[in-house]
Amino acid sequence: MRLILLGILMTFSTQASTIYLKDVGVMGFASHDLFEWDAKNERNLENGRLDLSSFFDHEKSWKKGGNPKNAQNAAVWSITKHFVKEYKKLLKSGLDEVSARQELTLYYHEMVKESFERFTGLPFPQVGIDERVTDLEQACMRGLHDILPGKIKLYRPIFKEFDLTNALTAKTVLNQKELDQPIPFYDGKYDEAYLNVKIPFTRKVIDLNKIDGDFIKKFSPWTQEEMLSDLGRVGRGEIALGEVFFMHHVEELFSKGICPQGLMPKVPCH
Repeated sequence: MRLILLGILMTFSTQASTIYLKDVGVMGFASHDLFEWDAKNERNLENGRLDLSSFFDHEKSWKKGGNPKNAQNAAVWSITKHFVKEYKKLLKSGLDEVSARQELTLYYHEMVKESFERFTGLPFPQVGIDERVTDLEQACMRGLHDILPGKIKLYRPIFKEFDLTNALTAKTVLNQKELDQPIPFYDGKYDEAYLNVKIPFTRKVIDLNKIDGDFIKKFSPWTQEEMLSDLGRVGRGEIALGEVFFMHHVEELFSKGICPQGLMPKVPCH
């Protein structure tokens, strides 16, 4: 059987394309599938492939969402729980575990393709690159954190505003209408909520802008300010999203991510 995710065609102009909350969830999950950063030893513990290894092969069971990082943001967690549900359905349909994982991986790649194109303004890679992902590529992914919304709308019996930075509610499973809501476009700055993220039951406060800035400075030839400046030009309609100077590194990252390994879809790879 083939699972199909209905998508919305994007435009490749300098006009702001619509990005949805589900795209934050899908791209966040994909980022965890490509990278698991060991900050102490400054190395990537993941295999750099979009193969659902962070979901199936993590020490934490897939039934619990795999990598615990998938439970730190409601948008990512909602996509993760969707995969749990879909995998169970595939097993219930009579598929063995190997076939079910292969089918779920095909579905996952369809989702990533749509979200990647809205997120980057570029067509999804058709040919893989058989190389290891790099810290520079991770730095460029972090540069896109400009898009992260601080607050979203909940469509429940009582209309509510929801804080995506609140760790105590990070395991909220959002419904389809909530995931389909548009979020503010790139504007060259972080949402203020990410400058002051409180860690529950401690006095610790995290400034994601600074954390990303330090990483970008260390592992790329650019500063975070340069990256955000170009994204600000996108928001003002001066350049197209795909023309952002570091976006080709994100494209290369996902080209590496689709290079076949294990049960991944077979695509040309060099």
